[in-house]
Amino acid sequence: MKLKQFQLKNGLKVLFVESHKSPVISIQMWVRTGSADEKKKEEGISHFIEHLVFKGTRKYGLGEIASAVEGAGGELNAYTSFDQTVFYVTVSKTFSKTGLSVISEMMGYPTFDAQEIDNEREVVIEEIKRGEDSPHRKASQLLFSTAYNKHPYGIPVIGYDKNIRELSPKKIKKFFQDRYAPRNMFLVVSGDFESPEMKKNVEEFFGGFKDYKVRKIKRTAEVAQKSPRHAYLHANFNESLMYAAFKIPSVKHKDIPALDVLALILGQGDSSRLVHRLRIEEPIANSVGAFTFSPMDQGVFALSAGFQIKNLSQLLDGFLIEIEKILTQHPTSEEMQKAITNLASEQVYSLETVDGIARKIGHLEFYMRDPKYFPKYLKSLYKLKPNDIVKAARKYITAKTLNFVLTTNGQEVICRQEMKRFTDRLKEIEKKTKNVKLKNTQFKVKALKTSALNKETPIENKIFNLPTGTKIILRHQKDTPTVSMRMAFMGGLRIEDKEKTGLSELMARTWLAGTKNHSEQEINNRIDSMAASLGAFSGRNSVGLSMDFLSHYEKPMVHLMEDVFLNPNWGDQVLNREREILHHQIVSKHDNPAQVTIAQFMKFLFGEHPYSRETWGDEETIKNIDVHDLQQYYRQIRSAANMTICVVGDFDQKYWHHKLTELSEKIEKGSRLEKNLPVEVLPQEIKVFKKLEREQSHLVVGYRGLTLKDNDRFALQVMQSILSGQGGRLFVELRDKNSLAYSVSPMRMEGIETGYFGAYIGCSPEKVEKAIQMIHQEFDKLMQTPVGRDELERAQRYIVGRHDIDLQRKSAVCNSILFDSVYGLDPLETFNSTEKYFSITPDDIQKLAKRIFSQKAVTSLVGSRAPQGFIEV
Repeated sequence: MKLKQFQLKNGLKVLFVESHKSPVISIQMWVRTGSADEKKKEEGISHFIEHLVFKGTRKYGLGEIASAVEGAGGELNAYTSFDQTVFYVTVSKTFSKTGLSVISEMMGYPTFDAQEIDNEREVVIEEIKRGEDSPHRKASQLLFSTAYNKHPYGIPVIGYDKNIRELSPKKIKKFFQDRYAPRNMFLVVSGDFESPEMKKNVEEFFGGFKDYKVRKIKRTAEVAQKSPRHAYLHANFNESLMYAAFKIPSVKHKDIPALDVLALILGQGDSSRLVHRLRIEEPIANSVGAFTFSPMDQGVFALSAGFQIKNLSQLLDGFLIEIEKILTQHPTSEEMQKAITNLASEQVYSLETVDGIARKIGHLEFYMRDPKYFPKYLKSLYKLKPNDIVKAARKYITAKTLNFVLTTNGQEVICRQEMKRFTDRLKEIEKKTKNVKLKNTQFKVKALKTSALNKETPIENKIFNLPTGTKIILRHQKDTPTVSMRMAFMGGLRIEDKEKTGLSELMARTWLAGTKNHSEQEINNRIDSMAASLGAFSGRNSVGLSMDFLSHYEKPMVHLMEDVFLNPNWGDQVLNREREILHHQIVSKHDNPAQVTIAQFMKFLFGEHPYSRETWGDEETIKNIDVHDLQQYYRQIRSAANMTICVVGDFDQKYWHHKLTELSEKIEKGSRLEKNLPVEVLPQEIKVFKKLEREQSHLVVGYRGLTLKDNDRFALQVMQSILSGQGGRLFVELRDKNSLAYSVSPMRMEGIETGYFGAYIGCSPEKVEKAIQMIHQEFDKLMQTPVGRDELERAQRYIVGRHDIDLQRKSAVCNSILFDSVYGLDPLETFNSTEKYFSITPDDIQKLAKRIFSQKAVTSLVGSRAPQGFIEV
C-alpha cells in the first residue's frame, strides 16, 4: 500500500493510496470543521450544511448529484462529528471522474437555494425527532452534556430544532465560505487508479477552488473537573442504559495506547473482564463494554451497559470489583497479547475495502497530521508492559473526574442512591489501592504476523459435491491475508413448532457456550486472542456457523471450529442465561418502533405461515424450550446432506478440503431438510395500528413478494433500485421534494414459499396520511407508466455497482456464495449477474409491478395516532 501526497496551489492537501485488488475507488473529502467549531446560535449548522450541499450546485440540480453517482454504479454519503465533516463517494474506477466531479461541486460550488434550505429544514427536524425516539442517542447525549459543561462536545452534533428553523441562507453561506476553504480540507483517494493520471484529474476538478481565508475558531475550554457528576434521565424505554465515564487527554497524548489496551481488557470481546463477569457468568447486563473516546480535545474513558433496572445494584457491584482488580493487579501476559493483537489487526482488516483504506488514512491525517502514523502507534503498543496499564487506570479512573449518567423508566430515588453508592465506593477503592505496590512482570509482546499482499495470484473457485451429500465451495483469493468461512444447514424458523418459536435463535446463542473439550471461557479466550470471530447464526430458513480470521491463525481456528461443530455441550445454566437475555430483548423491542412496525407487517401479511412469527419467539414460546429441545433440534439439522460450506480468502486449499471432507464423514449422512408449507391467499386489504407514544410514526406499506427462485427476482431487484438510493423515486419525491421524512426506503424479502415487497418511512404523525398516499402513488406509477430508459439504466448501474462494492469484503462474498447454494441456486450466480440485470426491460418492470401491486396491501403503522380506517391491535 503506497501513499503519495501533494498540495494544490490553493492549499488543498491531497493523499493517494493505490490498491489494485478491486476495480473500485473511494474519494473522501475531510473538512477540518465539526459541530465543536460552531458559535452560539449556530449549533447544528455543520450538520445542516452536510445535508444542503447535496441539494444542488452550479452544475447539478435537485437530485442530480445522487443520480449521477448512482447512475455510475456508485454510492455517496456524508457524516458530521464533533471534530470533522466527511463527504465520500465509492464508485467503479471507470467512473472516477464522476466521483471527482460530484465531490468538487459539493465542496466548491453549492448553491444554497433558499427554497431548498427551507425544504431541508423539515428533513433535519425529522432526524432530530428520530433521535428523540432512540434510547442510545438519548443516553449518549446525556453523557456528553454531563461530561462537558463548557466545551462544545456537550452540545449535540445535530444541533437544536430552533436553530435549524432560524438559520438564514446568508449565515449558512458565510459559515461555509469561512470553514470549507481548501486549506481547511484534504482529499483522500484510494483504490484502483494510476497516480499520474489521477493527479491531473484532481487538479482539473479541485484546482479552481478559491483560496479563501479560514476563519479561526477558538473552542471554549472545559473547566477542570474536580468532583463527580451524576445525571439521571427518565426515559420511556424498556431497557436502561448507563455510562460511567472518566476524563482522559486528547488523541495525541502518550497515554492513549495504554488506555486503548485497558478498554480491550475490560470490555471488548466475550473474553474481556466485564463481559465475562456481567454477561456470561450471570445475565446481569444485556450488553456491557468499555471504550476510549479520544478526539482532538479532552476525551473520556467509558464503561457502559444496557440492562434491566432491577439488576442495577448487581451491575454496579460487578463494575466496582473489576475496577478494584485493575487498580491492584496487573493484566496477565495473555490479556496484554490479546489486546495488542486486536488493535494491530485493525490495519489488516481495513485493507479489505477502498473505503476502509481511505477512512484509516483520513483518520490519521486528520487527528495526527500524519497519514503514516500507524506504525508509530504500533511501536507504542509494543512497548507497553502490564504495569503501564495499571498506572493508566490509576491515573484516569478517579472519582473526581467521574461522569455517571443513567437513563431508565422510573425508580429515580433508588437510581440516585445507587449512583452515590458507586461513587463513594470508588473513592474508597482509590484510597485503598493508591499505595499498593506493583510487582515487576516480564512480558514480551509477539508482533502480529501477516503475509504480504499478493494481487497477482488469480482467483480460483472450486466446487465439491462430496459422497456424503455435503457441498463445499472454495474461493481462493490472496489479495489480503484474511479468511471467511460460512457453514449453513436448512432449518430455522420454518421447521420450528409454533409453541416453541425461538428455538433456532436459542440454539444459535448457546451453540458456542462450551464443548466436551473446552469451556465457554476457553473458547472465548482463543477466539479473541487471534483477533478473530466465530459465531452461530439463525434465520427464517437456515442456521449455521460463521468464522472470520487472519490467515496466520488458520489451523488453530479450524481446530476450534471443528470442536464446536462436533462436540457442543448444552446445559441448563447457559440456556437459562440466554433465555433471560432474550426475554429482556423481547420486552425491550418497543424501544425500536421501526422493528415493531415490520414485525407487525409480517404477522398480518403471512397469516399462518411461519414467516408471520418473529425469529426471537415471544415471552411464552421461549419458556417452552429446554436443553432436550436444543439437542434434538441440532440432531435434526446437522447431517452431511443438509450441510453447505463456503470458504473465501487466503487459505490452504488442500488442508481445508481434507478437513471439511473429514468433518462431513464424522456426522450422519441424513437428508436435506425440505418441505413445502402452505401460503394462504390474503383475503382483503389490512390496515393495522399499534399505539406507541413516540415523536415519530413508523409506517410500512407492502405486498406479498417473490420466492428465492422466482424468474422475476432480477427484475424485482432492479425495481427496488428504481425506488431506492438518494436518486431513487421514494427519496426524491417523499424526502427531497416533500420533506416528509429523514428515512424512507423500499424493502424486500424473498423466501422459500413467498416473500414481501414494500416501503418503509419514519415521519411525524401529521404526515402519515400523505406518506401513505405518496407511497401508493409511486407504486401506481410503476404499474401505469413504463420506466424511461435513462432511469432504468441508472437503476441497473446502481445495483451492479453496489454489488461490486459490497463484494470487496470476503464475508459478503462468502455469504452470497453460501446462501445461493443453500437455496438451490448457482453458487457463482453473484459473479455472473450483471448481464441479467442489464437484460431487464421497461416492460419487465411494468409487468412485475402489476403482478405485485395489484394484490391486497398490508399497511402497518406504529405511533401515537392513526388516520381513519386502521384497526388498533
